[in-house]
Amino acid sequence: MHSLLALFRWAPRTAALFIAGAFLLLIAGEFIGPHSGPPAHLREWLGISLCAIGCLAPLLAWKWEFEAALLSLSALAAFVFVVEFHNYRLLAVMSIPAVLFLADWLLRKSLAAPSPR
Repeated sequence: MHSLLALFRWAPRTAALFIAGAFLLLIAGEFIGPHSGPPAHLREWLGISLCAIGCLAPLLAWKWEFEAALLSLSALAAFVFVVEFHNYRLLAVMSIPAVLFLADWLLRKSLAAPSPR
């Protein structure tokens, strides 16, 4: 049981590091060798900001699991509508850390709750 709890504890953290690292590599690549000009419209800046929040908020979930996971999922949902993003597989991959953090939070909450008699 203890190893299963450790897995639920560390799987979201590992996923968060992977997603945040991949996002930061993409950003670094865009700074080193830009493929287009800088964002010109508010909608583009908003999309970049929402994507950054969605990918980086799970790092905050190491301390505030529930709040940061909801922030990440909310930012990714808003990103879909603001940018009219239709690559749902990529969105699903970006949301894995937040979903895992929510599952870990729910598991620990249910184990800490007193059992009804």
